[in-house]
Amino acid sequence: MASLRKPHDVPGTILAAVFVALGAFLILQTDSMSPMGSVFPITVSVAMIVFALALILRNVVLGMRAVPATAPAEAQPEASHESMPRRLLFLLAMIVWIVLIPVLGFFVSSVLAYFAIMLVATHDRMSLREGATLVVIGLAILTVFYLVMARVLLIPMPTGLFL
Repeated sequence: MASLRKPHDVPGTILAAVFVALGAFLILQTDSMSPMGSVFPITVSVAMIVFALALILRNVVLGMRAVPATAPAEAQPEASHESMPRRLLFLLAMIVWIVLIPVLGFFVSSVLAYFAIMLVATHDRMSLREGATLVVIGLAILTVFYLVMARVLLIPMPTGLFL
């Protein structure tokens, strides 16, 4: 007989619910803004609510899945400390990125941070083709993000020595 799993990622689900409430609160705060001035905060808030609700739905669905009767209760993987160096390197990469933004500019420092985080986050060896694909996709996303923020939304981006 199958039994239900333990709830999946309870802290993440609670935090996602907090982000839903925060998004709703932020949308309500845009009443005092001009219609054009409220577009960006509302868009970001709605995106935050949608993604938080998607996370809640995912966690509820994963928690409702039945565990096969043949699987022992201890078959669930335990948290290991193997990823602690990666977490610290990720944190270091983020700190260096923040420090480099005013020096090198937003785009250049973001590209460097992308490569650093990609190296830290990659657990398995990847083929040259996979690596090239990740580089192209990352550069495309960063370029589009930068152009939308700087050229379309006219948000002044830090330039530093470069772009």
